[in-house]
Amino acid sequence: MFPRRIGESPQALFTLAAEHLKSSRKRDLLVFLPGPVLFSGPRLLAEIERLASSLTRFALPHGARILLRLHHPLALPVVLPALWSRGFVPILTEGNSPKSERVRLAEYFAPDALLEESEEDMKGGETLFVPPLPLLHLRPWEGGDRLSLPKRTILVRTTSGSSGVPRGVALSGSQALADAHNIITSLRLSPASRTLAAIPMGHAYGFSTLLTPLLFFGIPMILLERPLPELFRKALGRYPALFFPGIPLLFQLLLSSSIRPRFLRKLHPCISAGAALPAHTALRFRERAAEPVRNFYGASECGAITYDRSAAGAAPPGCVGTPLAGVRLSVAGRRWVTPSTGGEAPRGRIVVEGRAVALGYVRAGVRPRPFHRKFLTGDLGRIDGSGRLFLEGRLDQMINVGGRKVFPAEVERVLGSAPGVREVAILGMPDPLRGEVVAAVVACTGDVTPEDLIAFCRERLAAYRVPRRIEILPVIPRTARGKVDTARLRSLLAAR
Repeated sequence: MFPRRIGESPQALFTLAAEHLKSSRKRDLLVFLPGPVLFSGPRLLAEIERLASSLTRFALPHGARILLRLHHPLALPVVLPALWSRGFVPILTEGNSPKSERVRLAEYFAPDALLEESEEDMKGGETLFVPPLPLLHLRPWEGGDRLSLPKRTILVRTTSGSSGVPRGVALSGSQALADAHNIITSLRLSPASRTLAAIPMGHAYGFSTLLTPLLFFGIPMILLERPLPELFRKALGRYPALFFPGIPLLFQLLLSSSIRPRFLRKLHPCISAGAALPAHTALRFRERAAEPVRNFYGASECGAITYDRSAAGAAPPGCVGTPLAGVRLSVAGRRWVTPSTGGEAPRGRIVVEGRAVALGYVRAGVRPRPFHRKFLTGDLGRIDGSGRLFLEGRLDQMINVGGRKVFPAEVERVLGSAPGVREVAILGMPDPLRGEVVAAVVACTGDVTPEDLIAFCRERLAAYRVPRRIEILPVIPRTARGKVDTARLRSLLAAR
């Protein structure tokens, strides 16, 4: 149940989490594999309070901004509430980022201190030893203007940064809980459910589907140390059903493993986010597990947005479902002609409204940029007569061919339906005559040539939408978050 009153401060949020953990009667509220190491609610709270007590010896001001770099799976369920209990505001970053990236993020956000997993070459600061966590290292950071935060901020998360520089997104307690509540209500989860955690909880997706439901809604979690087939097998052999929020790479991993179909059927419901789920992966998983993988769409700035509720879990290409409970969805912009039908449909930038929309963007030395409960995304889409959202690509990825706009998703859908094609990535490449032309990188099975694919597209697309270049690779390269690595693809295309 969504709390009626939420104190909008880090310490008030900790108090709420502590009340839920104290009252939990499950001996295995959190199970860490391989062990297994079992945590009841009270035991987890004891670990949190032990770390919080260790933090008292550091002279950090109330409201201190603490930049985190933690990759151990157990770290965030303990560290975040401990920091909240001291009135601190955590800044979440990639846990396995290199040192140069850590320094860049610290300069970008100007925190009061850095909390990281200890390494041999770290200088200054002090070490914290709180088993079962690894050694932690807390050190002050000096330099730059202090990060200015909106009132009520309890957390700053970082986006993946399509421009190459991550953005800070300030979140209040009520927004974090509203996002989790929207997910729990729409997917019909309850404390009787169990989640299987194999994705990072520092990302918005894992934070809202795994961590917040555990701490504030009493939904038990099975936490894998690493996403290895043997740990999946161990979890699936222990429990009858597990809610599984995954990414395409994890579903491909499960399909390539020797895990028996009777175990895969225990993953229910399954959702996939972070990147488009390839059609062949969705089909193979449904055939093997007799369970669909449902598309799930969200953003760091506003949380979960849509979810595929179709009976069979087989949404049309590009469809990411209908809005979750508590989410209002619209598109802003002109009406674009639909090439497949010749008719018109409202298309434009996707607009999200609701209680889960974050406070706004933040960075050091710059005034916060508020959202006011309404976020204009960088994604392009259309909404059909049934209220289903179809993604058409990102605004910054739209291809301008001689003044005519090409949505990459339209070309991907056509090219992806060609025989032998498994995955497709569409990019705009510079052209001296047209400004840009459409280029494609595909992963195929069988003897498929670029000429075959171009001929296939010419029969189904307007001439300016047909790819001028097609490169065939064994697999489409992806980032650590499962998204297509467009920078790498551009480099590849430019070099050939």
